[in-house]
Amino acid sequence: MALAWNRQPVLDLDKFALLTRGWTGDNLLEMELPEAKGTYILIASVAHMRRWEIGRLGKFDLIAGFYAYVGSAFGAGGLRARVGHHLAGTAKPHWHIDYLLQVASPVEVWHSIADRKLEHHWAEFLEGAPRFRVPIPRFGASDYHRGRRSHLFYSPRRPAFRWFRQQMMDTFAGLEIERSTVRSPSALAEAHSLPGPRP
Repeated sequence: MALAWNRQPVLDLDKFALLTRGWTGDNLLEMELPEAKGTYILIASVAHMRRWEIGRLGKFDLIAGFYAYVGSAFGAGGLRARVGHHLAGTAKPHWHIDYLLQVASPVEVWHSIADRKLEHHWAEFLEGAPRFRVPIPRFGASDYHRGRRSHLFYSPRRPAFRWFRQQMMDTFAGLEIERSTVRSPSALAEAHSLPGPRP
């Protein structure tokens, strides 16, 4: 039983028309996500501590560090549509992660394609991992009506994909997991000698 460890593909800007709404205010993945169903972890960073309201959950102190959000994409458009929604941002937050991404910067996305929902399994694994703690109870897990389960996890250091891949290799036979780094429009423009956002 082995998981696929793939190098990050070269960016194809034409394909990203399906994921983005333009340069200004958006983030881009360095690979095109599939429209297939699957589970993902969105890693985001917070540079400075600040107090922020997360919908009906209330206000919380977000300390500097990295936040790992576990989600699933089983609706129309699959992973491409769901993660694309997160990266594009929205003026009217719908999910808890939408509120967080108003102050946190996306860093990378880990995802797998599978008809079986692995969201809860991945969340339970991170909850028990010594490198993580739950910063906001019931974040992204409102269906746990009587518990304090969460699908958001905090780490003072950037989570290691290879570590997570190995742990999943020991748990789910044959599961393939890929990673893609998230880059801002300005970084992409510089890397590909393209004009940056217009003022």
